[in-house]
Amino acid sequence: MGNNNHLEYMTLTFPSDLKYLGAVDAAVQDLARELLFSQDAINDLGTALIEACSNAIEHGNKFSPDKRVTVALKFQGDTLTATVKDEGVGFDYEKALREEPDPDPMSERGRGILIMRAFTDGLGFNYAEGMIVELTKRRDGPEAAE
Repeated sequence: MGNNNHLEYMTLTFPSDLKYLGAVDAAVQDLARELLFSQDAINDLGTALIEACSNAIEHGNKFSPDKRVTVALKFQGDTLTATVKDEGVGFDYEKALREEPDPDPMSERGRGILIMRAFTDGLGFNYAEGMIVELTKRRDGPEAAE
């Protein structure tokens, strides 16, 4: 895979149920390992992705069995991009990105964005018939190929 323009692509679609998160995590871990990401980078991406998927299931789709979550993984150059799309009405992500998270450690409000931002190299939001969260993680150098 020396060709830097080579594109790897995988899509997972699953119902709005938290029991599918383990399968999503396993899939992303396996793919990132194949792409020679370090275990630290894989764990970080997994944490951010599970957070995004949990939000999509709970806040986006409100656990509706008729609504689905789609995760697309795209690897090009040295960057793995994961997009998570739900079928919900979305939220004011511009406001959420501006606001400070609730300082109360027991509060869930605003935590998700903090977590996703901390564990990725890039975080983006978009809306198109569902909320789209885009997480990017760069491969952390040749030492990843142990």
